[in-house]
Amino acid sequence: MDQEMTPELAEICGIHAGDGYLRNDGKHRELDISGGFDEQGYYDTHVVPLFEKFFNIKIVPRFFLHRGTYGFVIRDRAVIEFMHTLGFPYGKKTLTVSAPETILQSKDLDIIYRFVRGIFDTDGCLSFRKREGSGYSKIYLKRHTYPRISLSVCSRNLWSGVCILLAKTGFQFTVSYQRPKNNESQKYLVMLRGDANVINWINNIGFKNPIKYNRFLIWKKFGFVPSGLTHEDQKKILNGTIDPNSYYVEELLENDGLVPMLVKRRLKVSQNFESFIPKD
Repeated sequence: MDQEMTPELAEICGIHAGDGYLRNDGKHRELDISGGFDEQGYYDTHVVPLFEKFFNIKIVPRFFLHRGTYGFVIRDRAVIEFMHTLGFPYGKKTLTVSAPETILQSKDLDIIYRFVRGIFDTDGCLSFRKREGSGYSKIYLKRHTYPRISLSVCSRNLWSGVCILLAKTGFQFTVSYQRPKNNESQKYLVMLRGDANVINWINNIGFKNPIKYNRFLIWKKFGFVPSGLTHEDQKKILNGTIDPNSYYVEELLENDGLVPMLVKRRLKVSQNFESFIPKD
């Protein structure tokens, strides 16, 4: 295959960097992409159609019960060798995978955004925490209102590449690492904190993984997101079947504050800024 880097291919690379595995042991050639059982919706509605359209092949996703994942396997030799030419290694890649050089050198925001979205949709996390300390309205202390977008990887090269790409976008982020415990590998972290970062992320990069996007929708509607929600919990909260306050022991009083009003105000302000929306 002779293919220049495109936004679609960049996202495929991000997804593979997070959830993929290339095998070529002389007998078997495979491109294996899979995530958790609860990510079936993400795979069926986005990942599979993306790969099918780009590579012009038919893909049948399935459950891999022995390892607890859902995804698919591609055995097309041209596809496998093509992904390898982009720099993805055969075999275990946890410690060695990196962003393709053509993406790192790109000045095209669509390409950068789509790779970043692919890796964060698979290996990233959107979470919310309670505020601590004095000076905050009580709702900030009683509810998980403060958003954080994070990525934790074991590959220093991938971590470094993601930081390079985020720096090109102008996003504000912090980096750190966790020292290994027992036989665990060292983990490298990227963190984007605060309302402005999340709103800009949605406007420019977005989430195609509904588990992550639903958390944003809950925050947008209620101003907070209970921790530990399953995908089913998320859907019930969004369709009004469950009140998210029911996940807390502490009740909110009228004078505790109105986070949803603040969130909506920030969302409205963000809409006045010109955004580079990914063309997909």
